[in-house]
Amino acid sequence: MDAPETATLTVPARREAFAALSAWLEARLAPLDPPPKARRQLLVAADEILTNVASYAYPPDAPGELQVTLRHAAGTLSLTFADRGLPYDPLSAPPPDLTIPLAERAPGGLGLFIVRKTMDAVAYRRDGDRNLLTLTKRLAP
Repeated sequence: MDAPETATLTVPARREAFAALSAWLEARLAPLDPPPKARRQLLVAADEILTNVASYAYPPDAPGELQVTLRHAAGTLSLTFADRGLPYDPLSAPPPDLTIPLAERAPGGLGLFIVRKTMDAVAYRRDGDRNLLTLTKRLAP
């Protein structure tokens, strides 16, 4: 069995950091040659998680960082997002009620809903002062 490949990137927990995160993720995905659908899903998921951390994890006057660790082993890729923001388990939030018309629905919740639907597994844990959210995607078609 091959040893897992791991890479880590730390970016400011700001929406503007998505270009750097996206370029880093694309560069790591390229040699793995994932199916286009899986590649798109991973990029959308990374965008959604960065947006949530940038919007909610840290107070506006005290921005923090987001550490992203990519791990590839046995045809499976995982992305772990770590921040030192407010403790929050995003998996505890109820899924949005998609039967309610959009105009009547409270804003928010769709990004995480999309992440949960497109990833093969999503796990959260609090480790000391860090939120750790791990997304797992099988790369085989």
